[in-house]
Amino acid sequence: MAEEDEAALKPNRANAEDEFLRHPGTGAFYRNPLREKADKPILMSLGEYEFNCLDDALNSWHCVSMPESMFRKTVLGKAAQDPASSMDAKQKAALRRLDRVTGSYEYVVTVRKSQFVPPRGHRRHAGPVHPQAVQLEKLVLDVVPEMEGYRLRVEYVGDGLVAAWNRANPCFAVRPGDYIVKVDGKRVPLQEAIYSAEDVVKLTMQRVTNRSASKASVYTADQEMTLPGETGN
Repeated sequence: MAEEDEAALKPNRANAEDEFLRHPGTGAFYRNPLREKADKPILMSLGEYEFNCLDDALNSWHCVSMPESMFRKTVLGKAAQDPASSMDAKQKAALRRLDRVTGSYEYVVTVRKSQFVPPRGHRRHAGPVHPQAVQLEKLVLDVVPEMEGYRLRVEYVGDGLVAAWNRANPCFAVRPGDYIVKVDGKRVPLQEAIYSAEDVVKLTMQRVTNRSASKASVYTADQEMTLPGETGN
């Protein structure tokens, strides 16, 4: 057993600019598809993605997770309804279409607590406040805990780290009605995970864009495909 453990391949901590990635089964090197021009979606198995630690490597990229049917609508628009239509190699997913397609998708918001600057003359927002809402400090989000704290529904976005994220990333702006479903990629009691994070907080947000979608709907990995898009920062 000890010999098998020693022979097991260790994860490859790759960078997005590395010339080669490694195969999780054989350890063989293959050319890094992330270095190629993004003229078409990059197909990669979940095993390859996780073995090369690409969550860390793509920390500065925007990542959206969605069902394949929604992904096709994002890329093709109305043409996705035609089964005979094929995806042009040079067609790219238009992020502006995310608001025009129905379904549920996830996106990632990354903020640093150390960058929080308390606003001067801050006044709390007026209007009705949900009786169960709590405010996440520094993020300045009013959220309502659901599913025993494993999901947080956003009620209000105040002047804090998330509002700053929204200004810098309008295509991925957090809105009231969105859900926080993971912290640092993990489904855990979310408030505790956010408070205990030392600096970097990586929030996985879920947005439901049609009324018929289940309120408890959380897609699993085998129902999703990830669409990375590098930030302009």
